[in-house]
Formats: sequence, C-alpha cells, structure tokens
Amino acid sequence: MNIVLIGIQGSGKGTLVENLKSNLDFTLISIGELLRNETKTGSKLGQHIKELQTNGVLVELDTVLELINKNLKQNKKPYVIFDGFPRNNAQADELDKMLKLDLVILLNLTKETAINRLLNRLTCTNCGSVFSKNQVKTNVCANCGGKLMFRFDDNLESITKRFEQFYTETHPLIERYKKRNILFEVDAEKTPNEIAELVMRKINEHNN
Repeated sequence: MNIVLIGIQGSGKGTLVENLKSNLDFTLISIGELLRNETKTGSKLGQHIKELQTNGVLVELDTVLELINKNLKQNKKPYVIFDGFPRNNAQADELDKMLKLDLVILLNLTKETAINRLLNRLTCTNCGSVFSKNQVKTNVCANCGGKLMFRFDDNLESITKRFEQFYTETHPLIERYKKRNILFEVDAEKTPNEIAELVMRKINEHNN
C-alpha cells in the first residue's frame, strides 16, 4: 500500500510517522533523509548532491527519482509512506509513473497554529526527534541524549516563505487527489495519538 503525507510545515507529519511505527511495517521515503544519507556514503551521486547543496542549488528531480527507486528496491515492505514528496504536480506526474497511490493523507492546520509550533520547535541534532520547548526542561533529547536546538530556518521570515511555497506548489495536489477519491483529511489540531488512530482506522478500512 502506497501512502503520501501532505501538510504544511508544523502539521505533524514526522510525529505521525513515528506514531505509526508500532502498527505498520513500512518503508519511509523522506526526501530530506534520503539526500542526507546519500551524501554520507561518499558515492558519486552523494558527492553530486553535496556539491549542489553547498552551492545552494536544488537537487534535480531526476536525482530525487533515482534515490526513490534505489530505496524502494532495497526495502520490500507491505507499506510505503512518502513524506516530502511529491511537492507539486510535476513530481506527482513522475510518481504516478512509478507506482499506484492508494491513499493521500492531508494534515489540515491553520497557518497561525503552524507558526506557533515552528517557533517553539526544538530538534535533536543526533536523532532528529522533535520537541516543543514547552515540553522540555533541558536541551537534552529524551530519546538519545543528543543536543536539542532550534532549526536555523525556524524564524518568521523563513517560515512565511515556506508557507507561500506550499500554497503555490503543493496545495494544487489536494484537488488532484480529491478527484481520484484517495484524499483523507485529518484535523492536525488533534493530539498526535488521536491523529494516528484516525489514520490507522482509514488504512484498515482501505485494506478491508
């Protein structure tokens, strides 16, 4: 079963993925993670990606697709969850050529709530876990003991730009998947456990 997560920054896609791990055996296709992992290998492709990122250039779609194909071939699991892809119709067209999408989960969140979450977000520099600064008393990650820090781009100017990009490029995907009757909308104001429960119920309904 192939699943795509859509939602503005701060809507809780990463948290949802973590909460689904205990119930689903899935391969996670997170573009940011795939790019980071490939650069660490020191491969020719990894060196190319690092050079582009160092120069502030977006990684080409062909390279992203190559990484996705490589990861899918290496991981044969019952479920595949895409986080961060597709971001626009052009990417969605390419994904449709690769596989059949079964479910698209849209995490609906107001811009105001998302901004508040992002401005209070702390990320572990070691394992990538995310916390709200209101939830922690120290800058030590409860999961691995790593250091918690604010992301350099979690400021109002950068956040506003990311939102503009989302509504310009990604928002049109909502109508695309609505027409195909595979879009499932979830109120991202709910608690993480409530969201995970709703999503699991929808997945089980699809399987039945």
